[in-house]
Amino acid sequence: MQKVLIDTFVVPPESQSKFLERTRTVQSFLKTLPGFVEGFLYERTDGPSRFNFVTTAVWESEAAFENAKKAVAAEFQRLGFNPQEIVKKLGIETERAVCNRAPY
Repeated sequence: MQKVLIDTFVVPPESQSKFLERTRTVQSFLKTLPGFVEGFLYERTDGPSRFNFVTTAVWESEAAFENAKKAVAAEFQRLGFNPQEIVKKLGIETERAVCNRAPY
C-alpha cells in the first residue's frame, strides 16, 4: 500500500515567497528519491479552511517512505537546513499527517 505524507500550512502573506522557495527546493530533492510516486503543492483560492497551502508526497511503500525520511534528514543536515527553525522564523503554522493510500 502506498504511503502519503500530507502537510498543511498557514503561511502569512509576507512569508509566502520564502515558503514557496524552500518548498520547491525540498520537492526537487524528494523527486530524486527511490520510491517517490508523485507530489503536489496546493494553494487554497477559496473556501473556509484556515490552511492556505497543502503539500503531498506519495511513496510506493512503507519501506520507501522510511528510506526517504532518512535521506531527507541526512540532506537537511548536510545543508545545515532546519525546517522547524524556518517555520518559526517565518511565522508558519503546520500540521502533518501520514496516510495509507488505496484507490476507490
